[in-house]
Amino acid sequence: MDGIFCANFLASRDGWPRCQQAWHAECYTCLGQGKFPLEELVDEEGNVWHTQEEREKRVNFGVKGAHLVVPFQCEICWLRQLEKRDPTSSDSDYIMYIRRVNLDAIAGRSKKTISAHNNKMARIIGNCKALGKTPSYPPRGPFPNEDCVGMGVAVDMQYESVHAVGRIRDHIQFSSLRHVRSTYTVSYQSSAGGLQEGAAFSKGKGMVRPTRCPTQSQFFIDFLRGCEYRMGSESRANQPISIRATVEILRRIRMMAADETESDLALSNYYYRVGAMLAVLTAGSLRGYEGFYVCLAGLRKHLRSGKNGVVPADYNFHTLFSEDDARKLPHVVITLLGAFKAENGSDYHMINVANVTTSGLQVRWWVEKLVSVCESEGRFRGPAFAGPDGKLESSLDYDATFREVAKEVQGDTDTEWIPSDLDVDGCLGLSRTPRKTAETRAKQAGVSTQIQDAMNRWRTVEGSKGKTVRWKATRDTYTSAVGEMPNTWRYSHAL
Repeated sequence: MDGIFCANFLASRDGWPRCQQAWHAECYTCLGQGKFPLEELVDEEGNVWHTQEEREKRVNFGVKGAHLVVPFQCEICWLRQLEKRDPTSSDSDYIMYIRRVNLDAIAGRSKKTISAHNNKMARIIGNCKALGKTPSYPPRGPFPNEDCVGMGVAVDMQYESVHAVGRIRDHIQFSSLRHVRSTYTVSYQSSAGGLQEGAAFSKGKGMVRPTRCPTQSQFFIDFLRGCEYRMGSESRANQPISIRATVEILRRIRMMAADETESDLALSNYYYRVGAMLAVLTAGSLRGYEGFYVCLAGLRKHLRSGKNGVVPADYNFHTLFSEDDARKLPHVVITLLGAFKAENGSDYHMINVANVTTSGLQVRWWVEKLVSVCESEGRFRGPAFAGPDGKLESSLDYDATFREVAKEVQGDTDTEWIPSDLDVDGCLGLSRTPRKTAETRAKQAGVSTQIQDAMNRWRTVEGSKGKTVRWKATRDTYTSAVGEMPNTWRYSHAL
């Protein structure tokens, strides 16, 4: 147990001389040509972190006794099993990827765990030798002459990781490799062999189904864990901005639209729609794609509701008001029609939000302008955020315009509402920035988590812990939206 032994090498002593290779942990390097180029982990001043050497060793070298924890086979044996032939000179890359999979599977286990298991086995085997007893451990090989642990799919993932082009960097991220595994799993489940594994131990979302699918093996799980450790991940989730920055962006978009009114009316209308989208997403705490669910007919029907409302003089955030009091509040109705997250089918929703927020976000003005623009283009129903032809506009175009104006606000050194070191292109977008901005502002205003959860009603799914979520009536009416105003109006008014 001095290094790493192929199961078939160990079995050759019993008359199965299939492999003549044994590996030592000290020389089992990646790619057969040296160390794997692991990205350096540095501190803020650019100094290499003290664990860098240990990280590189973990991904480039095996661990003594790893074959006692991981079902290890050398590249030659694996290639023979996968292709049913001996390797040739043209298989150098193939062998390289197999070796990388083996190393990732070893890296998926803690070195301390492997060493402790190795030492315990050595001690127990020594005790058995002194006692004259045959060790109770199962033989380490030979393994079945087939791929029962998903090595073939793992090789596919390794090839994809090298040759696919990623969105953030030149190479793809680990999270983007999952589709290779999921594609194979779906194919296996729909195959003749997978159909015979249809029985489950329980019903519902938490059902357990026995399977021989190779991508569900422990080896494959270890490989995924080690591969993720080696590749890492770089998330570029949308970041929030200050509510003042949002108000300033809307002011600039409004000026841009007004400047184009006479020279290019179509462009002016487009700017108004982009501004309305940003206002609606922020006030309603909606995800970007949900903004395209805004229903023009619903906006027009309820446009006058709450227009002349008045905030009570003695109002504070904890004021209780009845349904009649809620109707008298200054609010605008946002109507949505579409398939929302965690809901079945396409539902109709209405959200009543404040006409103007405490920070000066003029939601009603933007909604009324959106309706006016649509009517000027001859549209009275269908999606509100659509072009003159009635077809939905591109979210990419909306994003580009939003970022363009955000960069202008960022360049204003007098305000610094958007930090100068923020990567606008990589960190801001209509997909999540307005919603996260609203959530951040709500926390600053002391809005309770209960009200935030009520505003973001799909969070109920996460709290149900796998149980079926019981929503209210499928089709929301204006009355039901008024009933929700103690949450929706208060939330939006606090922004």
